[in-house]
Amino acid sequence: MADCVAPSTLSDISKKDTSRLVGTVAKSLAANSPFVNILEGGTFPSGVSDEIRSSVQMQAAPGDSLAEPTFVCDTDLCGTQGLQDLTDSVDFTARLESKRGKGPRICMKKGYASYKSTYLAAEDSLKKLVTQYINADVRAQLLKRSASKFNAVAGYDFDSLFTGGTETDVGVQFAPILPTGPVSFKAIHAIARHLKESLFADMFDANGEGQAHFRFIGSSDIIESLRNEADVKDVLLQFVCGGYKFGEESLRGYSWETAGAYRGIAFGTDQRPLRATGIDLGTGNLTLVDPLTIVSNVSKNTAYAKLNPAWAAADYEVAFLFAQGSFKRLVPERYVGEGSFRFAPQLHMGELDWHYVIDNDCNPGGEFG
Repeated sequence: MADCVAPSTLSDISKKDTSRLVGTVAKSLAANSPFVNILEGGTFPSGVSDEIRSSVQMQAAPGDSLAEPTFVCDTDLCGTQGLQDLTDSVDFTARLESKRGKGPRICMKKGYASYKSTYLAAEDSLKKLVTQYINADVRAQLLKRSASKFNAVAGYDFDSLFTGGTETDVGVQFAPILPTGPVSFKAIHAIARHLKESLFADMFDANGEGQAHFRFIGSSDIIESLRNEADVKDVLLQFVCGGYKFGEESLRGYSWETAGAYRGIAFGTDQRPLRATGIDLGTGNLTLVDPLTIVSNVSKNTAYAKLNPAWAAADYEVAFLFAQGSFKRLVPERYVGEGSFRFAPQLHMGELDWHYVIDNDCNPGGEFG
C-alpha cells in the first residue's frame, strides 16, 4: 500500500468529537453571479467536428447614398441597371473547452468516527466551487472576447475612450489610458446610445411586453455610486412619492429580476467583480487580481479560501454593459460512444462525482476515494 497511496496525499476533512461539537457543520457560502442568466444557451453537437462555425450577416453595403439616395422618374427607368448593393458575413469559430479537477483523497478509516454532517458540508462546498469556476470562466470570457471596451477617464472625448464596436473587433483591448473613474450613469447612457444608434445592437425585451433595455452589471460600489447621482436619485424618489411600485423596487434592488429599467438600462450586481492593479499601456491588457487567497493546513493536507486583500484594495474594476444576443454559451452533448465502444456517461455542465475503485493492489479494501 505504501507504493500506491502516500499518507501525505490523504486529506483529513472530517470533524470528530475529540471535544464535543454542537449542531451541524455550517455550509459554505457561494458568490452569486448574474452573468449566466443573460447568456443564450445551446448544445455543442457530438460526432460532427472538433470545431463549429457560426456566421453573422453584416449590414448590406448600399451602392447609393443613404443620406440622399438617387431616385428618378419611373417613366425613365426602362433600360437602366441601377447601382450594385453588396452583402457580406463574418464567420466565427468555436471549440469545446473543459476543465477537470480532483477533490481531496479521503480515507474511510479517518471518517468512521466523524461528525455526521462533515462530508455533506464538504460535498456542498465542492459543488459550489464547481459553480464558481463556471461563473468565473463566463466573466473572464466576456472580458476577453468582447468586441467593445470603454475606459472611464475624465477629460477625454468618447471616441478616445471607446474601442472596437463591430463584429470584426472580437477580442479588442482597452484604450491605453489609465482610468480615473468611477464610471458615471451619463457615460453608461452614452455607450448605450452608441450601441443602439450606431451599432444597431438589440435590446432585451424589445419585442416583448417589458420595457426595452440594455443590462449593466457592476459591483455594489458602482451601483451605489449610480444611485447617488442626482438625476437618478431624484427621479426614483419621485416614482416612490407618486406611489409607483417601479420606484419602490428600483430603490430596493436595482436588479432586472425585480425592477424596471431606468432610461433604457437595467442594473445587476456582481458580487465578485474583476479587479486589476493596472493596465499595460502597450497592449491594453489588464493586470487582474485573484479574488481569493489560500490558507493551507499542511499536516492534514486541507485548505480553505479567504478574501485576497490585494483584490479588495485593487485600483481598477471591470463592469459590463450587455445587448441581447451578444454572447452564447454552448454545453456538450453527452457522449457514450457507439457500437461496442462504450464509455461511462461523460459529465458536463459542471458536476461533482464521487469516485473510488476496488482493486487488488492499491485499494483492495475500498478504503480510499
